[in-house]
Amino acid sequence: MDDLDLQILAALSNNARKSYVELAHELEVSDATIHNRIRGMVEGGIIKSFVTLIDFEKIGFGVMAFVELKTKPGTADIVAPKLAKIKGVIGIYEVHSHYDILLKLAARSLKELRQKIVNEIGRIPEVISNYNYTILNLVKEDSNPPIFDSHNERIVIKA
Repeated sequence: MDDLDLQILAALSNNARKSYVELAHELEVSDATIHNRIRGMVEGGIIKSFVTLIDFEKIGFGVMAFVELKTKPGTADIVAPKLAKIKGVIGIYEVHSHYDILLKLAARSLKELRQKIVNEIGRIPEVISNYNYTILNLVKEDSNPPIFDSHNERIVIKA
C-alpha cells in the first residue's frame, strides 16, 4: 500500500460509484493505473465489496437497538450463526465485556423489537441474559475508517 492506494481508498469511501476515469482525473493518474490498483486491492482483500448504504428509517425500520447478550461459557460460536438467521439482525459482534455478543437490530416498531428480543433471541438455549439499548437518535455513523498517508496525515478527498 502506498499513498496512491490510500488516496484511491479515500476517494472510493466518499463515493464508490465514481468511474475509473473520474478517479484518474481527480488523482492525476491514468485510468489504467486506477483499474490495476483497484483490481489489486480487491484481489488482496483490502476492498471487500462495493455496497449501498441504506437509511433504515426511510424504508420502514424506524427502531434501532443494540442488544448485549450473555451466553453460556464457550457457546458464542454456536449462538452467532443462530442470530444471523433472525431478520432484523444487522450486526453481530463478539466482544470482550461483561457480555459475550453485541447485536445491532432494526425493527419496524417497539412491539416488533420486543418480539425479536423475547421470542427469537430469548429462546436460543445458550443465551443466558440480555441488556438492551434502544437508539433514540443517530448522531454519527461512518462505515469507513479515516485514511492516513505515509506521513500520518489524513487524506481528505472532496466529493
